[in-house]
Amino acid sequence: MKNKKIVIVLTLVVVLVIIGVIGWILISFNTLPELSIQEQVRDDTMIYIKSSHPETSQLMNNLVWTGGRTTPENIIGAETYTYLSQGWNVTIQYPVILNPVYKITADYSVVPDSGVAIPYRVIWQGNWENGSVTETSYTFAQ
Repeated sequence: MKNKKIVIVLTLVVVLVIIGVIGWILISFNTLPELSIQEQVRDDTMIYIKSSHPETSQLMNNLVWTGGRTTPENIIGAETYTYLSQGWNVTIQYPVILNPVYKITADYSVVPDSGVAIPYRVIWQGNWENGSVTETSYTFAQ
């Protein structure tokens, strides 16, 4: 009887360890890297532009961003980040304070390789504050 209890307890411990290891593996491999606040501002802005101006959706396929902090070393109290992807240039500027208002410019411009394609130009400006995007100006030209 005593051996049966030990076997049951050991079996439960092994099962719990296996479940814990499997859970850890699933969480480790399925967790996306957390975005920086600047990347979140950029992504929220692009979602806003696409949903508010459907004519821009054709210009937002498979965006893969490069860039990051571009603040000159001699600037104190403010930050600038610039991100580029497939004709998009997104610039984010903000003062270094608690809960700042992020000022964003999203500029799209591509010169076609051939004379067949139609060039597009988008200039969007707005703010991001506490997770909310506000548009201040928008220009679309083709």
